[in-house]
Amino acid sequence: MNQAATQATGATVPQTPVSQNWPARSLTYRDPRLLALIFVTLVSTVQGIDPSLHGVAMPNVTTEFGLDRAISSFIRSIGTIVLAASMLGVGITGDLIGRKKVLVMGAFGMAIATTINAFAPNALIFGAGRVLMGITTAMSFAMCLAFVPALYTREELPKAFSIWLAIQSAAVVVAMLAGGAIFDIAGWRGTYLVTAGLSAIFGVLAVMYVPENKAQSARKFDTLGVLLAATGLISLVYSLGQAATRGWSSPVVLGGTALALVVLTTFAVYESRLKDPGFPVTLFKIPAFAAACIVGVLFNFANASLIGQAPALLKAAGMPATSGLVISLLSGLLGVGCFFGAVISGWAQSKFKFSPRTMFVSGILVLAAGLLSQYLITVDNRIVIIAVGMLLVGFGIMWTQNPQSAVIMGSAPKEMVGAVGSVKPAVGQLGMGLGFGVSMPIATIFMTGGVFDVSSYRLGMVAEGFVFLVFAVLVYALLSINNKN
Repeated sequence: MNQAATQATGATVPQTPVSQNWPARSLTYRDPRLLALIFVTLVSTVQGIDPSLHGVAMPNVTTEFGLDRAISSFIRSIGTIVLAASMLGVGITGDLIGRKKVLVMGAFGMAIATTINAFAPNALIFGAGRVLMGITTAMSFAMCLAFVPALYTREELPKAFSIWLAIQSAAVVVAMLAGGAIFDIAGWRGTYLVTAGLSAIFGVLAVMYVPENKAQSARKFDTLGVLLAATGLISLVYSLGQAATRGWSSPVVLGGTALALVVLTTFAVYESRLKDPGFPVTLFKIPAFAAACIVGVLFNFANASLIGQAPALLKAAGMPATSGLVISLLSGLLGVGCFFGAVISGWAQSKFKFSPRTMFVSGILVLAAGLLSQYLITVDNRIVIIAVGMLLVGFGIMWTQNPQSAVIMGSAPKEMVGAVGSVKPAVGQLGMGLGFGVSMPIATIFMTGGVFDVSSYRLGMVAEGFVFLVFAVLVYALLSINNKN
């Protein structure tokens, strides 16, 4: 984040130095840091590829192991729950013992976890593999985030994250389109072996080309803080995930959400009183950092709202059994939008020196446009309009995620980039959970005769779009605050 951007947002954050292995220079193909960035990014792509292939495989896993709906849903989401709960702990660990060590252990751990899934003889072993996958994905993803500001100066972060996010988006698109073909050729067990092979290959490349990096000063592992954060996030992610099936009035959802708020508040108070905290909660006082977290919730909410409701709409409109293929293609368009959003976002920030305020507000407006575009939907054009929404929302996700990543990681004290990186997936899971849990109830407000149809879908999306417009104004106001005031 350059000086002009810092002044625009009111953020005053510590400078994160470039890795001592290489001098700072422009981000070009001749820059040896670029090779390390690419291999770090490849490891991070598994975090996007695995859910796509896991989603393709789970219906057959459910059938083969004879799982009921509740158990199947729990196994489907357990990896995500564990990932969110593990992020702070593995982030601190990487800061202390070495970020490359944790990154590589995470990559090979993902290979082991998905191999367990591929050869699991029963649901218990399969579920254990998903738990291990959640932990090891957290290890690799947290360290991938931490390595970018370790390699590049704050001014270079937007372009570096543009490369990272573009590669990730392309990998997810390929995974979405290839998932069905892999399943047809190798069966559901083969899909997990693909993830295992990629994880192992990327882990070897990381060993060869990524430099070690860790905090220069020793500090204690914040055991209580990690436990509080893990407990709060497990409760939050699980309860939000249950809202879509149990309803918001369910004691499980209400109780879990209340517990999460109490525990996470306790975590924030506890960390604020420590001389050497595991996580610097004072970062939330920086307007740019707070706005980046809000934006992370918003773009994940828009993502979940669209991909969560589109299948239900097609089913309600009488789409035939081939709708699974149609949904895969539509989701692929979301990834295409993400790819172009990542590339153009990095270029725009470098070329025009847009501030985070400009990027965040314009990105929220693009997300709002994607949601509001669904008002044009009819029974006859439903696929075309959903496709337009997917492209717009995908573009908006990466247009905002690039500066969001740069602000969050550029705000991190140099000794705590691993720990601070845990914020990004945490707010992401909050946004996804809210999107899946809230979007359908919003649509039900507009249902007639208790039937979810085109009319209730488009009116619900319009309501969400107007909420995004309100948040665009709020984020603009937040980032207009001067720290001196």
